[in-house]
Amino acid sequence: MDQEEIISTFKHYIKNDMLDRFEDYFYEITSEEYHNKISYPYIFQKIYLFSCIQGKRELLVFLFQVYKTFALTDRIALRPTIIYGKYLYKGADYPNILPQDPKDF
Repeated sequence: MDQEEIISTFKHYIKNDMLDRFEDYFYEITSEEYHNKISYPYIFQKIYLFSCIQGKRELLVFLFQVYKTFALTDRIALRPTIIYGKYLYKGADYPNILPQDPKDF
């Protein structure tokens, strides 16, 4: 399974409000079977921004918890994604648990 297929599957779950399936699939692709075969930061970026566009608050909270588990170099590289996601969200109910100041990412 390639990265674009994985992203497509995630997008399907996001569009159809299938949070349980989303989380199950997330844990499946983070298993040893896919380790070193896919770029987790790339996939994260695509599904995080898509979640922001779709306004999926619960998913953003889940994904931010995932973001905090990445290595420091990956978090630094993904920092602009988090900031841009906040802009894309366009809602007044942007999750409060997400840092409001970029230096806190």
